[in-house]
Amino acid sequence: MKTLKELLRGVDIIAGAGDLEIGVAGVTNDSRKVEKDFCFAAIKGFQEDGLKYVEEAVKRGAHSVVSQHKLHKNYPGISWAQVKNDRLAFSKMAARFYDRIADRFYNIGVTGTNGKTTITALVGAILDRETKTARIGTLGMQFGDFAMGVNLTTPEAPDIFRFLSEARALGAENLVMEVSSVSLCLHRVEDIKFSQAIFTSFSGDHLDFHKTMEDYLASKMLLFKKLQEDDWAVVNIDDPTGPKVIQQLNCKYLTYGFSGEADVRPLKYKFSGGGAYGIEALLMTPRGQLEIKSPLVGRVNLSNIMAAVTSAVIKGISFENIAAAITEFKPVKGRLDFAYKGDFSVLIDYAHTDKALEAMLQSLREVVTGRLIVVFGAGGSRDQTKRPRMGETVSKNADFLVVTSDNPRQEDPAAIIREIRAGFAPGFENFITEIDRETAIEKALYLAVKGDMVVVAGKGHENYQIFKDRTIHFDDYEVVRKLIEKRKEENHA
Repeated sequence: MKTLKELLRGVDIIAGAGDLEIGVAGVTNDSRKVEKDFCFAAIKGFQEDGLKYVEEAVKRGAHSVVSQHKLHKNYPGISWAQVKNDRLAFSKMAARFYDRIADRFYNIGVTGTNGKTTITALVGAILDRETKTARIGTLGMQFGDFAMGVNLTTPEAPDIFRFLSEARALGAENLVMEVSSVSLCLHRVEDIKFSQAIFTSFSGDHLDFHKTMEDYLASKMLLFKKLQEDDWAVVNIDDPTGPKVIQQLNCKYLTYGFSGEADVRPLKYKFSGGGAYGIEALLMTPRGQLEIKSPLVGRVNLSNIMAAVTSAVIKGISFENIAAAITEFKPVKGRLDFAYKGDFSVLIDYAHTDKALEAMLQSLREVVTGRLIVVFGAGGSRDQTKRPRMGETVSKNADFLVVTSDNPRQEDPAAIIREIRAGFAPGFENFITEIDRETAIEKALYLAVKGDMVVVAGKGHENYQIFKDRTIHFDDYEVVRKLIEKRKEENHA
């Protein structure tokens, strides 16, 4: 068992009290997770101050507290360290507690506004063909049959390192993880040494946290500033921000995209909305030409595949294994994933920004034979600036819209819908509004005829819906399947 003094090595300490030689059984910033002989990190958050929960942590068995500000009162027998930066200290302590486990992995970080989840899963599947690979992201922390759920795209440092310790014991050698801009600002990956970082895209999102686009991009760049001379960046050169990322790099890099200048690019490609393969392409790479076939759908997914191929080329994975992994890779839940295929089709997608919606709809436009019908809304108590942009984008790229609720949270769903409608292209009238999401999906399905594609966007893999006064179970997949069965029964009645 490591002592508190050992865990605090390298941390800027301002003041302290009590015995720092005590053994620490665990480190957490969540008072509900405290057990006997834990150290509680009382972090001052944006909405809550951890100092409010010191008493609860002590009652649960914490024998020590680390905080950026002085405690509100004295706790007899409790050791305390006041640190210059509570979040940096929390990361360092967690890393030391788990013997800097991340140093024993080849670490790949994936950041960007869109595409992180699919690219992370693709890279993991490809690397897994040759060396065992753990994954962390929106869909959880996974290694083989071992999995841990997450509440955050990028979990807190102790959760990451605890998972990595378990994965390492089971034979994992690589880690590929989604790295959110918020997590970079809050130092959750401060003590992870990355060998690769992948930049997927950049567009307006999370401005409720970052306030400005400049701050948002600067947060993304924190991942790339961690890379050293012999590390690698993978950059989407099709994105307008790609060249700006490259200008700030101090490491080696490769680019991917449809541009003729990209290091990994398609020489020819074909998209389909049905059949075994949604994508067939011949890619040029620094190691020669690579033919790939994938059940994924659309241009946006070919871009995701190219990102993963670029990463795999850097890692030295054989072309045979890259191609096989891509062929066998099934759509990630909630990412352009078919919930139904028949005379018309229904796809579930997580797109919840204007740029993500644009890329997704333009990809489907290349394969749909009928109309694109979109069910979507916007999350409440989040970045409000993107709502009219989302409305404009979808009205320009879809044939018919059903505007509904996403997760309204503390806001009035009708007010959110009005903000979305404010962005509609002038004269656009091919829409209806329906606050109840299940009814909205039902109306979209009844509009669909042969050849149409219905896209239910915004919530993807989520199985809940958050309102001001309650959270309910809500799964777009379950709703679509139930309503399809209802439609079939009515047709046979």
